[in-house]
Formats: sequence, structure tokens, C-alpha cells
Amino acid sequence: MITRRLGASAEHPKVLITGGRAPAALELARLLAAAGCEVHAAESVRYHLCRVSKAVARSHAVPGPAREPERFVAALEEIVRREGIAWLIPTCEEIFYVSAGLERLSRICRVVAPPLEQLRRLHSKWEFIRRAQELGLSVPHTERVSTPQEWAQFTARIGSVQEEVFRDGYVAKPEFSRFASKVRIVKPGGREAGVAATERTRITEEAPTDDFQLEAESYPWVVQQFIPGRTLCTYSIAYEGRLAAHAAYAASYAVRGGASVYFEPLYHSGMLEWVRQFVRMERFTGQIAFDFIETERGELYAIECNPRTTSGIHLFRPEDGLVSALLQPEALGESVIEPQPASRGMLGVPMLASGFMESRSWRAFAAWLSKYVAARDVVFCWSDPRPFAEQLFLLLELRRFAAARKQTLMEASTGDIEWNGGTS
Repeated sequence: MITRRLGASAEHPKVLITGGRAPAALELARLLAAAGCEVHAAESVRYHLCRVSKAVARSHAVPGPAREPERFVAALEEIVRREGIAWLIPTCEEIFYVSAGLERLSRICRVVAPPLEQLRRLHSKWEFIRRAQELGLSVPHTERVSTPQEWAQFTARIGSVQEEVFRDGYVAKPEFSRFASKVRIVKPGGREAGVAATERTRITEEAPTDDFQLEAESYPWVVQQFIPGRTLCTYSIAYEGRLAAHAAYAASYAVRGGASVYFEPLYHSGMLEWVRQFVRMERFTGQIAFDFIETERGELYAIECNPRTTSGIHLFRPEDGLVSALLQPEALGESVIEPQPASRGMLGVPMLASGFMESRSWRAFAAWLSKYVAARDVVFCWSDPRPFAEQLFLLLELRRFAAARKQTLMEASTGDIEWNGGTS
């Protein structure tokens, strides 16, 4: 929730953002600075994009929230008091730890974070589906698998009689996960495959279904009806159940099944209405994003929710006024801020890799190249170039973490901030 306490000049407030390693956080910092805010960043890794950005007045080191949640909240409180911060805006999964300390933090500044219980319900890939069903909104058939025994029962049931709802296969993923890193699709015919978040219909067979076992440490999992179609994404800001800003885009390019790395605005009235209804019935305040599947017949199904900043923020430019949706949503009335149709953004380095690794034909390569040359790199900026170089130092730091903890690079990138359903 957004509380009502003022901490600095209303015209030029001091804003503290967390999660400064993320390109989306860097984008937000630049938008805030362009709107006249004094931006501070708090991060638990030594190197991060916001650390060296001209948009950020000062960077603050804080404990890793996943490992030291109490110390993390205490550090934020100390920064807010010392610097006279008016607004605190979490961007990544540290939002759950901020929300756990919401009562404490909201006494001293405005916090853009919903209550923890609401965040948990939306972040859970099981609870979100149940909530959307309660609200009468379209989602795929989804089941929850909490133990190896339940998984065995499910596979036995599917193996003996192919249920109509799973006629095209099913998607298995941990209830709490990110970046599609552990998503698997099982297709009729007894094969399973990894899945690209951006191309669920392109399946590469890897192993027999009999060999496919859920990772024990990732229980519970959800098993979701596979719906052939294209993946679409939204990013929105809501205030007390009313949309203040909204953007949509097709997830067209990714690297090895990760999150989208190219962003081009898409006007989709069906998604806009779906999101509008959901935030209204949830009485939601804050940043929220959804992933959808749209079939060839135009049927729309929401598959996941991310109640935080996502890459959709890259579609907005300073002149769009997105900061007003965050800091002054009451003043917008019924207006909804949307990006300009000509806006194009990309994560330059991953987009480059996507073109060479994912293009399956010269035609596909040519299509990728036209996108690449027309889009701006959301990290590199001529007037603020240092975050681009900082990517290398951040990558080396994450590789060190990954090696020490025997994790993948992607797991290491969120290991100290991710939230997997705990109570803190």
C-alpha cells in the first residue's frame, strides 16, 4: 500500500529503490531522475547497474534480504531516516521482505508495496490461478503437486488415460520460481522438453517422460494445461484498484528459455480489460505484471502474475509520465498512462546472443536484425554510459557466487533476494 506520510519536497522527493542490479531498476532510476527526483539505490551485491548511474545520487550497501531479512529491513529504515527518503520502491523479489517490514517502514516513508499476504497469493503460481478463477477470469486448468507421491499419482493418471484437458500436453513448474528456469513441457507421445518462455509452441524433445522427475527441493510444483499459442506480457501500475499505467508486449526473443529481451508495445484490448478487472477486484495498489497465452482463435489465458517491476517498464520514456502513476496516482483521475507506439527497447547483449543462437533461418535472422537495429539498448545510454560497463563486473561477481554455491548463473543472480513462500 502507499501510505500518506511526506518525507521531502513534493516537487523533488527523495526516492529509494531496491534491486539495483536489475535493468528494470536502472530504467526506473532514470525515469525518476528525469522527473526531478533525487534517487538512491540499495543493493546487497557489490556491483550493480544503479551503483554507477548518473541517475542515482547515492548507492547504499544492505544485507541480502533472503539470508538476513531483519537486518535488511533495519538497514532500509536507517537509510530512510538518515537521507530523508520520502518514497521506498522495491523492484525485484526483495519486495516480499520489504512488505514483511511494511508496518515498520511505512511509519517513516511512503512504501510502494502491497501487504505480504496479497503479494504471496499473487506470486504463487497456484494461488494466483485459484484467485483468477474465483474472479471469473480465464486461466488454464492447473493442479498442485506437493509430494513425490502426488506426482506419481498424477503421471499414472495421465499415462493410463489422456484427459481431455491435457490433450495437448502439460506444463510443470515450481510454485515459486522465476525466469522459466525450471519449466518443463510434456507433450502427448511421451516426451518432455525444456521450454522457452517466449516460444511455448516450439518444443525440442530431450528425454522420455518416464525419466522426467520433479526436483525434490522445488516442491510444491504446479501442473498446468498446455495451451498452444503465443506468449504475451503486461506491466501495469495500479492505485486502489484503478489502473494508472499499462503496457503490453509480445515475448518474441529470449536466450535459452529465459525472460524476454526485446520490448515492443502492443495494444491488446482483451489483455487491458483482463488486467483492469483483476486489479479492480483485488483492490490492488502497486506494480503488477502478467504473462498470457493467446491461441490462434484469439482466446486469452493468464498463466502467471509478477507483483513487482518487470521488463515492461522499458517501454516507457520520460515524456510518457510514468513517474506520475507511481508518485501521484490520485491526480491522474481515470487516465491511464501508456507507452508511445514507436517505443522499442532491448537488452542489447542478450538480444545479440538471441539472434545468433535462436534464429533458425535466414528469414528469421533478417527479422531479428531489423528489430535489433531499431531498438535502443535499455542499459546503454550515451549520457549515462557506466552501467553498460558495470554489467561485466556484475557478471563476474555472479559467476563467483554461482561457483561457490554450485548454482547456475541465473540462480546466483537472485539467490540473495528471491522469495519462495516463506513467512518472513
